[in-house]
Amino acid sequence: MEQMGERLKRLRTSLGLTQEELGNRIGLKRAAINKYEKGNVENMKRSTIEKLSSIFNVTPAYLMALDENEPDILSIYNKLHHSRQAYVYDVAKAQLNEQSNIVELPKKKMHGGRSTAAGAPIDGDYQDSQHEMVVIRNEVPRGADEVVTIAGDSMEPLLKKGSQAFLHYQPVPDTDGQVVIVRIKDVGVTCKKIYREDGKIRLKSINDKYEDMVYPAQDVDVIGKIMLEEKKKS
Repeated sequence: MEQMGERLKRLRTSLGLTQEELGNRIGLKRAAINKYEKGNVENMKRSTIEKLSSIFNVTPAYLMALDENEPDILSIYNKLHHSRQAYVYDVAKAQLNEQSNIVELPKKKMHGGRSTAAGAPIDGDYQDSQHEMVVIRNEVPRGADEVVTIAGDSMEPLLKKGSQAFLHYQPVPDTDGQVVIVRIKDVGVTCKKIYREDGKIRLKSINDKYEDMVYPAQDVDVIGKIMLEEKKKS
């Protein structure tokens, strides 16, 4: 499937033009044409697209390779008045720039498949969603492996019901009192503060209406820690 950069290169070579010659025709340096042909077209100006389209005797939509993937979009675009085509281009460019700043953190299965082996969350504290979470790139802290949803109120006010938090996979907590996601054998998965006490694990809620839970250490599997400092910054 031909992309815009590939199409630009094909059209240029079909006219027997070098990158420098094409750049001279539209007032750009060879490096800019080289960048566009490599697919770095996010910052290409509308006026540049119009000049290139004129040189190659094609529509702006064809130059942008819209016809390859979305024939309906091409048909609609070509019916628009020139001023409306310009508006559509500007909107599409803004969307592309926004998209480049988004990442997806997948909901991964860990430790033998949490989504099938974990059972129901305790007190509704942690919800293991099955879809990918779309997150703005500059909001993702270093080391984040997953986005989790807090489904209950046992960790309020620190982690509110329905809020999302970043999880870093880590089987051993850094310190006692750290907020972690754990799996309890034959019970389920929950989000709690963890304390280690003489071969046992104490899981403590922040919300006072929930009592502490104590289990043998071998029955508690730490999945990872909640990245609280990064969460507060966002």
